[in-house]
Amino acid sequence: MMESVYSNDSAEANRACRAQTSFRMPKNIRQVGKSNFSRKIYVEDYVMTFIKYLAGEDYSSCRVAVLVGQYIKTEADKCLLISGAVEVKNVDLSSDLIFTNDHWTEIYENIKKYFVDLEIVGWFIGGPGYLLEDKDKILKAHIDNFAGQDKTLLIYDNMEKEEAFYLYENGGLSRQEGYYIYYEKNEEMQNYMIDHKQRPSEEAQYDDRVSREIRSVIQSKKISSDDNKSVNRLVYAAGTLLAVIIMVVGAAILNNYDQMKNMQDTLNALSQNLKEVESAFLGKESSQNTGGQQAKQDQATDMSNDTTVNDEESLNVEIVPGGIKPLEENKEEKNEQAKDTNEQAKDSNTDSKKTEKGDNSKDAETSANSSEITINGGIKYYTVKAGDTLAGISYKLYNSANYISVIKELNNIEDENMIYIGQKLIVP
Repeated sequence: MMESVYSNDSAEANRACRAQTSFRMPKNIRQVGKSNFSRKIYVEDYVMTFIKYLAGEDYSSCRVAVLVGQYIKTEADKCLLISGAVEVKNVDLSSDLIFTNDHWTEIYENIKKYFVDLEIVGWFIGGPGYLLEDKDKILKAHIDNFAGQDKTLLIYDNMEKEEAFYLYENGGLSRQEGYYIYYEKNEEMQNYMIDHKQRPSEEAQYDDRVSREIRSVIQSKKISSDDNKSVNRLVYAAGTLLAVIIMVVGAAILNNYDQMKNMQDTLNALSQNLKEVESAFLGKESSQNTGGQQAKQDQATDMSNDTTVNDEESLNVEIVPGGIKPLEENKEEKNEQAKDTNEQAKDSNTDSKKTEKGDNSKDAETSANSSEITINGGIKYYTVKAGDTLAGISYKLYNSANYISVIKELNNIEDENMIYIGQKLIVP
């Protein structure tokens, strides 16, 4: 924590009454020379521009100004910040440097107008070096008008283009080895320079390349900082929008996943029911075929028995002695019975031919299926071909769908649709 203190050692009452305010040290600083560690001097760049322009290139006289600023006391050292300068006009330099009442009245009016919160922290004199060699006259003017160890003197030689700060120590002015230039907006000093027609752009007499470069860097930093803020806001907004979109898409995916899972369960249930129906239907059909064949065989047996009976009945001919022929009625009945016997025999032959044909086709199919099965070490293998499914293989080998689960269990297959061409399946 730093505080602003009043520097006049003889005015303890004024120091006690002056309000202490928080202060933040400037960030953009350039060091010139070697600074004093216990007492540091900071001067704002516009102030240096003004006093160097004030001295100009007039080698016949000197120019004088009063420096205003504030004292900052930290835990480690004391700092003097100079942030303004007020020109003192019509100062007689021929004999002694004397500040009259009119001079002080004008000085305080300018301070009240442009630098309300600042106090006098020293003074400035600039001109050709040969006029600045009279140290006694300058020291007397400093003691008479700017008493106190904290007051500073800035001297600028416009011939050598050199400046130096002095502090009053041990009865004389001691030159400081260095100081700091800091860069701020400093509207108060700009307004004073504009009103006195000393604009910062009028620096033809003083070309400080480093100051221009630092100010351009500061300006570019401000612009880039604003751009970065805009980019950051845009990125933040885009990130927020993207997060919302991801959340919405995720919720939709979860909802669709649940629906798809329910649909998959339904399809699996339907597929299982269909398999059960098919297996039941195939079992019923095989039983019906077996029953039909048995019925046909029974019917053929009955028909053969009937034929035998009819034959036996046809043999019961009543013989009448005396060469009498059989009655016409018996003859007609015999003819009808013979016709029935022939038809039954034809049907029996037809059924036997169909049965033989079906048995031959089944035997051919069984032999074809057995040719697709290979036996290795007592284990039967079936090689998957293009278009094969577990249901088709079960029907092909066993004429039933009941072996699908057995084939899946033998081959550790979870999904019955996940088989590939050339795969060898263990079959029962």
